[in-house]
Amino acid sequence: MTPLLIAGIAAGALLLIFLAVIIIRTLSFPIESEPAEALALLDVDGEAVAQRVGLAVQCRTISHSDPALTDPRPFTALHELLRTLYPQLHKKIDLELVNDRSLLFTWHGSDPALDPICFAAHQDVVPADETPEAGWTHPPFAGELADGYVWGRGTLDCKGTLIGICEAASSLLKSGFSPRRTIYLAFGADEEVSGLHGARAIAELLKERGVQLAFLLDEGSVVTKGSALGINSPIGQIGISEKGYLSLKLKAKVKGGHSSTPPKQTAIGALALAIAVLESDPFPQTLDVMGFVASYLGKAQPFFQRMQYANTWLFGGALKRKLAKNPLTNALTRTTVAPTIIKAGSAENVLPAEAEALINLRIMPGETLRDAYERVNDLVGDETIEVLPAHGETLESDHAWNPTPVADVDSPQYQRLAELVRATFPGALVVPFMMTGATDARHYAAVCQNAMRFSPLFLTQEEIQTMHAVDERLSIANAGRMVAFYEELMRQESSLVEEEEEESGEVEAPLKAKPLSRKERKAQVEEEIEEAPLEPDELPLDDEPLVAKPLRKDD
Repeated sequence: MTPLLIAGIAAGALLLIFLAVIIIRTLSFPIESEPAEALALLDVDGEAVAQRVGLAVQCRTISHSDPALTDPRPFTALHELLRTLYPQLHKKIDLELVNDRSLLFTWHGSDPALDPICFAAHQDVVPADETPEAGWTHPPFAGELADGYVWGRGTLDCKGTLIGICEAASSLLKSGFSPRRTIYLAFGADEEVSGLHGARAIAELLKERGVQLAFLLDEGSVVTKGSALGINSPIGQIGISEKGYLSLKLKAKVKGGHSSTPPKQTAIGALALAIAVLESDPFPQTLDVMGFVASYLGKAQPFFQRMQYANTWLFGGALKRKLAKNPLTNALTRTTVAPTIIKAGSAENVLPAEAEALINLRIMPGETLRDAYERVNDLVGDETIEVLPAHGETLESDHAWNPTPVADVDSPQYQRLAELVRATFPGALVVPFMMTGATDARHYAAVCQNAMRFSPLFLTQEEIQTMHAVDERLSIANAGRMVAFYEELMRQESSLVEEEEEESGEVEAPLKAKPLSRKERKAQVEEEIEEAPLEPDELPLDDEPLVAKPLRKDD
């Protein structure tokens, strides 16, 4: 053989080995769990539940960031409605009023040695435009039943789940059920404006009493078609963490003047450039979250998509660019920055000396408030642009927080919840998920390591888009199934006793095939990175990056 032929054979052999490694890693990427056996939930009258949700919608419980400006009457009306609808709940379990408007029900368990569980929801809703021009099919606060739905503000976010929790608890009480673990029902009154006087106050009360929750379920993701994740199967997304939250103020200061003789740099121009820079140079991406989620999707993913996630050392760059094109998956791969408010100018012929913009950041796990602030300041802060906290004088405040702790996907509580989702939504896959928005659950971090966020609803993408928008509505079918789901979950989670199961060696594993743990998956990803650190570089952008700091002097 000639040297050239030998080199060709060697190169071919290396190529075959290379391709074999990629294919083998792809085929073995997710360790899949077997489908759950279908569980027949109790038959619940969905129309009756929907009617009661409609009554709750009629209470215009709109919260304000300043509690003194919140009208208390709708909250009082809602409390009286709950008392009327659920007398068993008020007679047989303890109720406390926290900060005048929030509700904490305590259903004492038979074994006080076991850590309690909690089901949370919030009473307040966002405002709704009630003018004819807004386009509501049915008035937003009428709570009308029509065309298989109950319509109105809060049906999805989240008076529907609040009523569902009350229905489930009331039904269990009527049946004579007695939980082993104490069950808390926690209904804050200001989630839409931060939860500081509602959920946080409830959590602080529990902490003062030495309560440590084994499990908490709050509103969150739902079951829906997973097109955003690259598959067509229904997916139940269980929120196990939330991104952090920070708003920053960009303040531009220059000398004002007349618009007929503008200087080279104006306050509005500098501010606009700073915003453009932040949008053109986003935070770096990470595949940690999406890789974790993808590992639960199994063979439902197209083969090439599985191949990308299984071989991020080779396809990571292309995968990041693909995920960046979709707002949802982009938010799951990086800290996001969004300009939300701009204030500048008072007359059309006057150059303002100051211009301000508020930017809102949602911070990825692994990063902190300080990390986010420093990157923004490094990009746009200079003699013209000052970067300041939007609330108060420090980054740490009631209106800013770091990413929440991550719930344990290997815990019996998560496994029980995931199994119930698979069993009651036939054909649905279940994935742990990171919430890009905020919920009351974050306030319970000090008293609960396993705070989870999931609403037992099957929603179309169109229905999801109605949250905080026109024609928010909850289907009658969802109303009935939601109550049955909560009832079964309360029964199971309140009776779950890990200690006894471990001692007997008979752990009730809700999964027939246990997936890799979070730590094992993380180690697997880190091993991939170590094996092949030479990830292809990002493709260059067509345009040169914008340069901010127009007045910064060179050192």
